[in-house]
Amino acid sequence: MIALPMPPMASAGVHILLSHEHSGLQRSLRQLCRDSGVVPRQGWKHTATVLGLSASLSSLLLRGRRGADTRTCNSRCVRRCQPTTLDGQGDKFEVRDLGDKGKGMVATQHIERGELLMLDEPLATWPGSLDDALDDVDAWNLQILDSVARCSPKGQAQFWALNDAHTEEGEPKTALGIILSNYHATGGGQEACVGVFPNAPRFNHSCVPNVVHTWRDHGLPGAEDSLAVRALVDIEPGEELCVSYLNLYMPRAERQEELTPRYGFQCGCPACSLTGDAFAASDKRRTELRELDRCLPMMADLDELSEMMGDLKVVVSKAAVLIDQELRGHAQMKCRLYKDAVQLAGLAEDESLTSEMARMAVESSKVAHGPESERTLQLQRCVENPRDCWKILFGGDDL
Repeated sequence: MIALPMPPMASAGVHILLSHEHSGLQRSLRQLCRDSGVVPRQGWKHTATVLGLSASLSSLLLRGRRGADTRTCNSRCVRRCQPTTLDGQGDKFEVRDLGDKGKGMVATQHIERGELLMLDEPLATWPGSLDDALDDVDAWNLQILDSVARCSPKGQAQFWALNDAHTEEGEPKTALGIILSNYHATGGGQEACVGVFPNAPRFNHSCVPNVVHTWRDHGLPGAEDSLAVRALVDIEPGEELCVSYLNLYMPRAERQEELTPRYGFQCGCPACSLTGDAFAASDKRRTELRELDRCLPMMADLDELSEMMGDLKVVVSKAAVLIDQELRGHAQMKCRLYKDAVQLAGLAEDESLTSEMARMAVESSKVAHGPESERTLQLQRCVENPRDCWKILFGGDDL
């Protein structure tokens, strides 16, 4: 067992211990690792039935596929702790007391859809993944504490001021508990990394978010290593600014099952507060979105993909309508949807559909990622050169 240095609020003589005493952290890590990809709870026959796909596509899906049905989050880099000066106060929003909900970000002026609200630099980033932390909790906690110890006094204060949802009331915080409660994946690429930010955690969760944050890819000078927060919809003064902490393509019971152990609260957002027929309709839409989201990577493994472009358009159209109905047209979800369609149409060598899907992806990307972001510019190049979409998106030789 390893005795670790105390955070500023720990009582004199009290050490933070991690090992068997922190089995709750171990359980949290296992849950987070399970949540890193979408694991089907039912078979592909159910998927095809729910989607109401054509008989030809349904039979192909049921025949099996070559790849695994998971979406994994990639992250990267390493960085020591840095202080920030925003402290939760922006030109058009501020931190307010929200009663039983605690504190949150609230708009003070009208905010336009797609408007950049904040660039948040990480206090620190650490190489490795949540799987690494699960393998050796003590080592990860020591690595985090070492980075925090090298921060300025302000940076250390900002780190320890963050919430730790994985300790009991009255117990001292742990560095790893803070990371689990506030982490963000930082970037893409091959090297995994997680980061913690001083201001992004101040945005509360909603299952119908009105803002979104993205890492690095902003196309803004000096913002290469920051988390950007943008508005997904028009926001009026007095409205709370909320992001999503989880995969939104889940029914309410599953969302609550994930939020409570990970973050220590029961969500009471507009979607989670629905009752009766409205609640049932919401759950149905999100379940359908999950099935549609699974369908796209399945299609990539079909030998007859070029014959399935009509089905691809049906799947994309259905998903886009559901995102409008259930998630207020969530631009980041739409961008991913259309980008997936770009890849599939490109793989099928359907240049017209590739360009059409890329055009729709560009419009969503401008809102979620910014008009000058690398993602938006890549997708625009796909509009203009659909034949080279795979080379544009992934580099290397065209497929």
